[in-house]
Amino acid sequence: MEAFYDGTLEGFFALLDDALEQEHIPDKIRRVQPVPQEGDATPSLFSEEELGLPVLAQGPEKEHKSRRAMERLRACSEVAFQDCLQAWMSDEPIELDIIQYAIRLIKAAESTAAGDRPGTAGTELTERIRIDRSWGPCERVLRASQRYLRELDRLLGLLRFKPTKEGFLLARCEPDTFALPGLAEPLRRRFGITAWAVQDEKRCLVLSCDGLGEPELAAYDPEQPPFSPPEGLVPDEFEALWQDYYQIINIETRKNPELRKRLMPQRYWKYLPELKAPQ
Repeated sequence: MEAFYDGTLEGFFALLDDALEQEHIPDKIRRVQPVPQEGDATPSLFSEEELGLPVLAQGPEKEHKSRRAMERLRACSEVAFQDCLQAWMSDEPIELDIIQYAIRLIKAAESTAAGDRPGTAGTELTERIRIDRSWGPCERVLRASQRYLRELDRLLGLLRFKPTKEGFLLARCEPDTFALPGLAEPLRRRFGITAWAVQDEKRCLVLSCDGLGEPELAAYDPEQPPFSPPEGLVPDEFEALWQDYYQIINIETRKNPELRKRLMPQRYWKYLPELKAPQ
């Protein structure tokens, strides 16, 4: 059986709730865009059934299903919940593995809570399942989760910020994973009351914080970027500062190109001013 969801995290956990309630794991999972309904800006003339698409849970129903599945998984293991969340945010086609992994954990935890293996023995059983890398879905989920965390760690060291006309410090990037939500709290702590933003040019998303409220994630039109260079600042002036700093601290005799490629993969170089040739 093929299952569908709308590509959102909330929609994915609603799908997990369906699989738990129906006690059936789908053979394949596919992302689809829900058909616009009456009241939307551009409603469709046809229903999902008429278009041959599945009817997806929306609004309060989706929120309820999603919250219920999240609560069941978190009750089983907070670490497992984070593993599943981070694996989904890796942007790999791993939804089916996450569903299988989560259902196995939830069933094990709930069966032990029901009295099969109460107490410490039940907790140990759940933990063994959580880290059982000999089982394919577990191995793939944990690997995807680690990949996501590894990119977060790299981005926190490789993002390069410069001022904008709007008064923000802006960094641009094209991460392999859906990294922006994971950057929110570390950057909020780093910048304090300074306004900042990170622009994901691959997904046309921007994470921004004015230094007073909470960080916010929003989509933007690539034809109309949300930030522009400040007036009166030569476009390359800020990059030149990075290049000067890099040249000053650089020790030619200790250059190690292979190590640099491992720690600073080439896919990030586009946004690293210190690796561009000085103008």
